[in-house]
Amino acid sequence: MATSESANSVSQVPENCRAPNNPILKLAFKILCIIAVSRESLDHWKDTKNKDWKEHVSIMVNRFQNTNVTAGLVLATTTLFLSSPPPVPHLMAYNSPISYIIAMISFDAALLSVISGSAVLVIYETSTAHKDMETLKYMPRYQVIALLLWLAYPSICLSVATCFLFLSLSPASGPTISSSTS
Repeated sequence: MATSESANSVSQVPENCRAPNNPILKLAFKILCIIAVSRESLDHWKDTKNKDWKEHVSIMVNRFQNTNVTAGLVLATTTLFLSSPPPVPHLMAYNSPISYIIAMISFDAALLSVISGSAVLVIYETSTAHKDMETLKYMPRYQVIALLLWLAYPSICLSVATCFLFLSLSPASGPTISSSTS
């Protein structure tokens, strides 16, 4: 009974919203879905008129808001590190040229996360009415992938920003920039 129910569930999801048959592409699609819509697949797109859909939209909006707040904190922290000398240079040697470059990458990624996250949030909140989602079911697969990448972009940028922020704090092998005035 469970297999016929899952087969019926899959048959309601449009072909362009299903995972590819290739195992590698299937895994990539699954990971993209997890990052973009917090689900392993797009099966929840089959019925956008039920209570579960509204609950999912609420969860996604909350997630985008949390991502924006977190990206703002990473942005502020990176700005602080870029604009001040380390309090204990031998423990936190983030005043080397390579650390500044890595911190700038973190700053850029955090800024992109905030900007793209705000855009995704505004557009996602206004376009998740069931009639809009019904039209998404008939998009070609490449547009579905592009939509998922767009939804995942703020989270990806935030991950990059966080990783580069941690890297910028690691002890660098290059010479440090002296902040003493003579």
